[in-house]
This record gives sequence, C-alpha cells and structure tokens, in this order.
Amino acid sequence: MLKKKITNIKVKDLNFKSPYTYPTYTTTGDNSFILALISGIRNAGKSTLVLNILETEKKHLLQGSSKVYFVSPTKDTKIEYFIEKYPENFVYIDELSMKNMEEVLNDMKTRVEEWKSQYEVYELLNKYLNNPDSLSMDEMILLTELNFLQDDKEMEKFDFTHPPLSSLVIDDSVGCDMICEPRSKAGKWFQKFVLKHRHFPYYCNVFILTQHIKSIAKYFRCNANWTILFPFRDHSVLKSVFDEYSILFENNLDNFLNLIEEIRQRNDHSFCSIYYDKQQWVRLGFNEEVVFNKKKIDIK
Repeated sequence: MLKKKITNIKVKDLNFKSPYTYPTYTTTGDNSFILALISGIRNAGKSTLVLNILETEKKHLLQGSSKVYFVSPTKDTKIEYFIEKYPENFVYIDELSMKNMEEVLNDMKTRVEEWKSQYEVYELLNKYLNNPDSLSMDEMILLTELNFLQDDKEMEKFDFTHPPLSSLVIDDSVGCDMICEPRSKAGKWFQKFVLKHRHFPYYCNVFILTQHIKSIAKYFRCNANWTILFPFRDHSVLKSVFDEYSILFENNLDNFLNLIEEIRQRNDHSFCSIYYDKQQWVRLGFNEEVVFNKKKIDIK
C-alpha cells in the first residue's frame, strides 16, 4: 500500500457534549444506550438472562425514576417476582401491539417531561442561590410562589445527572409486524422509534428476545450493539450473525463456529455475548472474555 499526503486538513473535535451524564453499565462496561438482540432455542434461558441483566443493573434500570416495560404473552413466575419486587419500576404488557406501544411511549415521554420541568425549577433555585440579581421578575415570582422550594421533599432524591431511563423488553413476539416486517405500518413506526427517537426524547434501552434471529427486521440486527446467542440447531443461521461482527472474530468464521460449538457442548445454558460500541468484546457468558488468534481460541 502506497500513501501520499495531499493536504493539511485535519478532522477537528467539535465537542458537542451531552448535557447529561449517563451510567456505565456493569454488564457492558459502557454508558451507551443498549440495543440488544438475545436469541436461542426455546428454554435456552433467554428471559432468565434478560432478567438477570436487569437485576444486575437495578441501580440504573429498576430504581428511582427508571422503569422497565416487559412485553410478553407469557406471564410466568419470574415475571411475577419482578412485578412484586419492583412495583413502581417494572411494568408487564401482555401483547406487542400499536395501542400498547403508543401507551408505553407516551408514559416514557411524560416521565421525561415531568423530570425536565422539575429540573428547570431546581436549576432556577440554584441560579438564585448563586446570583439572585440574575433572575428576571417572572423567575423571582415563580420561586416566591413555590416558597423557594422550602417544602419540597423530593429534591434530595432527585437525580440531576440524566432524565429517567426506560428499558423496553420484547419477548416471544416473533410474527408481529412491528419487529419482523419493517415495510408494514407498524414496522415503520417501530423502526422510526428505534433508529431516530430511542435516545431522545425517550432515553430508552431496547432488548428483543427471539428463537428465530433472522425473523427480526434486518435494520435491528444491523444496529444492535449487543447480540447474545445461545446454541442453535441450524448452524446456517449463524453465518449471518458472523457477517455483522466478523472483525471481532479476526474475520475467521471458524473462530465463531468453534466458540458456538464449545457453548453447545457445555450444555449448561452458556451463551456467546458480542458487544460492539465504544467498547468491543466477545465473551462466553458474563465473565469469560474470549480472545482470538490465528491458531486457537483463548478464554480468560
């Protein structure tokens, strides 16, 4: 390869920083919003796994103003447990439909708008405490009407770092146009949410659980930053997954297939976890990092 410098133009950091500080998740080591696809045969452990992820990240996803919306036609004992344990932060929805999803997104947006309204009032009080003369007459009247928040009991618990986070979990809903048919009305609506509005104004993580990974709309598979695979009976399905993350497997299909085969032979609900965002890694389960070289697989 021959290279020749032709200009002195440099790419500059425009420094468009987010006004908020988002949590770094224990499971990913990253503070990016999660767009996850979890796939495997029936009874592989998909729903148990996503509930484990939520429990591990409960400080960020199941406490305070955060909320999980769990969509599934099956309400088993695991779901009942989470409903009882987190009554204010875990919502069960029995069907993936436009009506239900519109209600979910409206609830997400309302929570964010309420947070921002409260945040503005607290910011106004902070402005007053630091420089009273900088307030306008209207701002001073507002604070006076609120008694300068002397009676506010929520301020100590208020999370100033970011708007309330939401997590949408869709389980056992393959066949629904919303996630499988991107050209349908419902599919276009959901695609717009996932690709354009998931971060703002909804501040939402999304998890889709499926037995049939190729049935999920391609845009979701291509944009997912976290893919978790349990063993498949049909290895031909795996080739399409490998194509999306080949760089993490040293562009060697055998590396990928050998790892999946090791998981199958373990026969203990192990899974392959692939993450590609600000962090990039391949793991066997949560705790074993996998490093590939040309000769063999090393599991740490």
